[in-house]
Amino acid sequence: MEKQYRYFYEVARQGSIKAAADKLCISQPTLTTAIKKLEELLGTVLFYRKSKGVELTSTGWVYYRYVQDIYEKHGQMMHQLSDMKARSQGKIKIGIGEAWWECFAADVIKQFIETHLTNSLYIEFGNGLSMLSHLLNGDIDLFIGHEIENIDSRNRVRFIPLFTECEALYVREGHPLLNEKKGGDNSRYPQIKVTPDHSRDGKVLNDKGAETFALKAQQAKVIYELDSLKASIDMLKMSDAIMPYTDKIKSKMALQGVIALSTEQCKTGVVGIYSNTEVLSENMEYLVDLFKH
Repeated sequence: MEKQYRYFYEVARQGSIKAAADKLCISQPTLTTAIKKLEELLGTVLFYRKSKGVELTSTGWVYYRYVQDIYEKHGQMMHQLSDMKARSQGKIKIGIGEAWWECFAADVIKQFIETHLTNSLYIEFGNGLSMLSHLLNGDIDLFIGHEIENIDSRNRVRFIPLFTECEALYVREGHPLLNEKKGGDNSRYPQIKVTPDHSRDGKVLNDKGAETFALKAQQAKVIYELDSLKASIDMLKMSDAIMPYTDKIKSKMALQGVIALSTEQCKTGVVGIYSNTEVLSENMEYLVDLFKH
């Protein structure tokens, strides 16, 4: 980072030339001279000088936000470089839906680390669109989740199907629907969405997908949205809400006092592995093979 940015930024943060000079390990006169030169260069006063330090002027605040943005971008760049180095040395970054961690991913990861003791892992939990967005941005290498329809064709991704699952409707013990006949009307009850998709991630979809996403968002039904499976279960147990979620964890849900309604038909989906390249590293191919089996 350029000296003028570091000097100005530290004075603004410390609110004192002396404290900033001590932090920067330079003399107070050197720092004072540097700030004066910067003000001359910009043609404006950046600090009010006071008896007990300095304070940013209105133009100083504008410059501070500019420098702060530079610092943040620099920090992001350094983090990316560090991350790239770690990944070149074998680190794998994975996105996983919480349900699939409960069903099988935890066991797969256990097998992987038993044979790759020196391999670093980063695991992130979230919804499909969010994970796909991270994958396309290069923030993760793989993610395990539902197959996503209407992905923009400009986004080159690879999908490896694993299995088909069915969506169950979960309610708390004692829910009124449990006493009704099969296929009872559940539209009058609130719905819980676990780790819902966000509009900010809709850019990965084509026009048809974006329209479908917008229509779903306009539903008038009462909806509780939570970014945590545990919190969703808590919300389910404290209300008459209904939670659509995979039937693969029925038994685990039952242990927590959550019951799956009996339904004649259910919404099915394909679960698999997404990657943003056809060519994977040896370690990633091994991990994908573990998921397949």
